[in-house]
Amino acid sequence: METFAESLPLIINVLVAVLLITLIILVIKCIIVVDKANKIADNIDGKVNSLNGLFNTIGRIDDKVNLITEVIFDKIETAISKLFKGKDEWIKWQRMVD
Repeated sequence: METFAESLPLIINVLVAVLLITLIILVIKCIIVVDKANKIADNIDGKVNSLNGLFNTIGRIDDKVNLITEVIFDKIETAISKLFKGKDEWIKWQRMVD
């Protein structure tokens, strides 16, 4: 029993040391993984930011195209309405003459 009482603290100390070393190794590996993940996230962020300029340019071009088509269709609509309005007045005038 005396050997057990003397060896038990030694075994516990060895196990605690092994556990501590294992935890230190795991923490170091976790730090390495987190660092790699941060590098990947920074890389993705840089690529997304480089595309923001392209999306802004496409948005401005889209706004200008919409403005131009709106102006063109407004002019066409005005011309067509004047054309039909002129015919209506012509018909009214013909009826008045007859």
